Amino acid sequence: MSDKKRNWILLIVRLIIGGIFIFAGWAKVADMTSTVGFFATLGIPAFLAYVVGYLGLIGGILLVLGIWTQKSAAILAIIMIVAVWITMPGGFQAFNTPLSVLAGLLSIMASGSGSYVVGLKRNKSVVIA
Repeated sequence: MSDKKRNWILLIVRLIIGGIFIFAGWAKVADMTSTVGFFATLGIPAFLAYVVGYLGLIGGILLVLGIWTQKSAAILAIIMIVAVWITMPGGFQAFNTPLSVLAGLLSIMASGSGSYVVGLKRNKSVVIA
């Protein structure tokens, strides 16, 4: 595969996965009372609702921008591993979405951000600003 195709695919994966986390993170942060209540029903401490909400939102933004991509993907992957674990009793129908997102995050961790990033100038990077 050519570098140009690889970079475009990495950008598309980052935009999709990052968009999912921005949307989900914003939903958690915007209605933190409900998020804390939902986490409580799962036996998860309230402070982790804040951690997961804000890490999802910020991590998603970083993925979209291509900043600290592999580190952000690793942190978000930990969240998704826990999400898969929590949803496993519901069967494949319940845990297939977090598992799919986890697979996307692992591909980002393995491949990096690619050349299309915002606000950073690296070797051979196209800066979109």
